[in-house]
Amino acid sequence: MNDENKTHSVKEIPYGISDYELIRKENYYYVDKTPFLDTIKKTGRYLFFIRPRRFGKSLLLSMMETYYDVLYKDRFEELFKGTAIYDQPTKDKNAYLMLKFNFSMVDPAVDKVEDSFLNHVRETALAFIQKYTDYLLSDREYHLKAIKEKNSAADILSTLVQLCKGSRQKLYVIIDEYDNFSNTILSTFGKGAYKRLTHGAGSFRAFFSVLKGGTDGTGAPFSRLFLSGVSPITLDDVTSGYNIGENISLDAAFNRMLGFTETDVKQILDYYKSAGRIKHDTAYLVELIREWYGNYLFSEHSIGKERLYNSDMVLYFLKEYFKTQSIPNNLIDRNVRMDYAKLRHLIIVDREKPKRTNGNFSKLKEIIEKGETSAEIAVGFPLEELMEPKNFKSLLFYFGLLTIKDIQRDKLRLIVPNETAKRLYYDYIAEAYRETDIFDLDLSLYGELMSNMAYEGKWKPLLEFITGRMRESMNLRDLITGEKSIQAFLNVYLGLSNLYIIHAEKELNKGFADIVMEPFLARYDGIKYSFVLEIKYVKADTKPEDNKVRQLKAEAEAQLKTYGIDKRFGKTIEKTTLVKVVLIFSGHKAIYIGNV
Repeated sequence: MNDENKTHSVKEIPYGISDYELIRKENYYYVDKTPFLDTIKKTGRYLFFIRPRRFGKSLLLSMMETYYDVLYKDRFEELFKGTAIYDQPTKDKNAYLMLKFNFSMVDPAVDKVEDSFLNHVRETALAFIQKYTDYLLSDREYHLKAIKEKNSAADILSTLVQLCKGSRQKLYVIIDEYDNFSNTILSTFGKGAYKRLTHGAGSFRAFFSVLKGGTDGTGAPFSRLFLSGVSPITLDDVTSGYNIGENISLDAAFNRMLGFTETDVKQILDYYKSAGRIKHDTAYLVELIREWYGNYLFSEHSIGKERLYNSDMVLYFLKEYFKTQSIPNNLIDRNVRMDYAKLRHLIIVDREKPKRTNGNFSKLKEIIEKGETSAEIAVGFPLEELMEPKNFKSLLFYFGLLTIKDIQRDKLRLIVPNETAKRLYYDYIAEAYRETDIFDLDLSLYGELMSNMAYEGKWKPLLEFITGRMRESMNLRDLITGEKSIQAFLNVYLGLSNLYIIHAEKELNKGFADIVMEPFLARYDGIKYSFVLEIKYVKADTKPEDNKVRQLKAEAEAQLKTYGIDKRFGKTIEKTTLVKVVLIFSGHKAIYIGNV
């Protein structure tokens, strides 16, 4: 939706803004998600919806809150004119008292979380009573006093249930980031603290038991519930306390409820181009944005249909672009890196000395090595079952680090969706190797050598630096088991630089090159060299003069000569000089590095 408001000024980019009312009043660009209100209503009363971080969940909930709140009845035209729902509103628009919790506001520190959770629920309940004074019983002061004196979140919610039931009011309950602080506790303080919160008599579990109770029986005040988060773990762990919610995360009807479609992205770019804020060609920017932020699919029943872009990342790109009308220096938002850093606990056991990787790390390596994986996406699972391959891969899917590619025979195939996700994987693996003393690089020297490789064509010093460190690391000996593991390892460390986009098994002239280093010319147009690496592997302790090594060298050189004549690839690397390199490894040691 890009209609001009009465001021006819250019709409601003709503990066980081999740207040629907503010967006509509202050002339921000809004991609209309109101068509899904009717779908939500028809699907069920108690819904649960998961999407990756920074995908627009909070803005959706803010829009829902504004639409359903009885106090906004007289402002419907002001806030919804121009949206799809304005011409065909549902019968229950502005029909509820809205009770909204935002658990991202709860302090996750293990020594503060209980009090912080209690205070958040109390403050929300008190604000609710003050807001809806005219709709509640006359003994408001009694209930305000009772809520102030309660010492548990469950008791406060129970008091609110009784007040609203006695007042014969219907509530729409929304919980934003329901799993935020519990996931942070899990990642920061471990399983013990997490279980105390979500199991047995834990405060979080008790709260959800009362939440369910508010939907039971004649005159139950909680008419509709909508919960949103990033993972199904917490909900499954409290499921005996709250087991009425329908998980709609994988339903085709909701595949596009969050994020931008490519049509949305093109419309946004065209709007700002016509306003003079974009100088690049729209098609060029769409391709770049798709490579870094696109390709998401959340329902297997939507295979073959339009894929999605991470909306927050697209808005970040535009915000940065507008500063200089050029491609941003950093295409990955720092906030995204910080969010995903919380997932470190999934692959590193850091309460042991020395630190070590756990079973999930091998699954990350497998995904990087193969470029895809097969999995059945689990709707929910408790923490104790996280180590099961299906569940860990499902969690990566919910976090946006994997997405649906297609179905091959009877198996769902998942892939890394885009360059941003790929680089997050590289960060995880490199950091895990560093923290567990398996492998480490001097990143300052690495950056200098990579720059020399890109701008001066001095490629050998960088490759010798990386492979030399590999040779020195005896811990790599058992991790490097063949050509694919070598390829994946180099993908990670070549991919730590922003100068190149790394492609594994890229199709070139009907063949598949092991590693292609495509210069990121959109951002660094001064790069002069591109690279294709062909990797061969022989068993450990093979000598460089062995006939097998000579045979593999000749084979690799022949392959590289065919790759260089691929016309489409030639267009991609433009006027850079293409360098073709052969690397032969014996175990984890490079025994030959040369070019064709």
